[in-house]
Formats: sequence, structure tokens, C-alpha cells
Amino acid sequence: MARKKADFLPPPQDLQRRAVNFTKGYRLKLEPAELRRLEEVVEKATDAFTAEVAERLRQLRQTIADVAGGNDEPQAMRVIRALSLDIKGMGGTFRYPLLSAYAKSLNDFAVQVDRPSAVQTDILAAHIDAMYVVMAERITGVGGRRERDLLEALQTAVEKHMPRHG
Repeated sequence: MARKKADFLPPPQDLQRRAVNFTKGYRLKLEPAELRRLEEVVEKATDAFTAEVAERLRQLRQTIADVAGGNDEPQAMRVIRALSLDIKGMGGTFRYPLLSAYAKSLNDFAVQVDRPSAVQTDILAAHIDAMYVVMAERITGVGGRRERDLLEALQTAVEKHMPRHG
């Protein structure tokens, strides 16, 4: 069977009109002044992102304290699941994939645990500590060898201390 060569079609003009915002004056290729203005917006959004993550981490820290104190573990675990999922989603959006990886690991563990043991509580807390470090050091990207080793260690701890069902 003979292969047909693919045809590349130019995008329709209405697509370009939707992609380029003529009312705000943005062209397809941004001018340096426009680019600087957009970068400022992103930086401000990043500062808001940092504040949002910091608030969620504070809530996580308080919730872990509640869990360690034996206060309504199932409800606290639901809070941990929700907050870790929020952070996981936010990290990738703002170029913090390492933060997302730690939050995902936390969430993967938290969805399996309703009443954590002392060791499981320590594992949950270690994830939160790791996320604090990422934010405090503003580690964007995947981090260095140490950060990847820590993620691997956290994942190993999760696997080792995952509750056995059945």
C-alpha cells in the first residue's frame, strides 16, 4: 500500500483572529515592551501563587498536627487529600513540577490512609516539609540530584508503609 504524503493546510483566518487579541494590541510576534508587560503579570501571578501555596502548606501542617493529636483522622485525611491535589495542580501551572511531584506522592499515599499510624503520619509530614523547601528555595524545574533522591525516598517510604487492603 503506497503512503500518501501529508497535506499541510494553513490555519483559517478566523483562528488567527481568535489567537491574536487586536483589542489589546497584541500581535502574533510580541514587541519587547509588550513582552515585559506580560512578564510583570506572570511575576505578580507567581507571587500570588507563592502565597496560595504557602497558605495550603500552612493548612497541611495544621492538619498533620491534628492527625498526630488523634483529632478526627478521617476528616483530616480528606483535607490532606484535597490540599495536596490543589498543590499538585498548581505546581505544574507555575513551573514547579517538583512541587507537583511531591504533592502527587503525598496525595497517592493519603488516598490509601484513613487513620494513619505514627510512621505514616511522619511520611505525610515529610512530604509537606519537602514542599516547603521547594517553595522556600524557589526550586523550579525538576530540581537537582538531591531533590530527585528525596522524591525517590518518599516514594519508597510510601510503598513500604502503604496500608494493606484485603
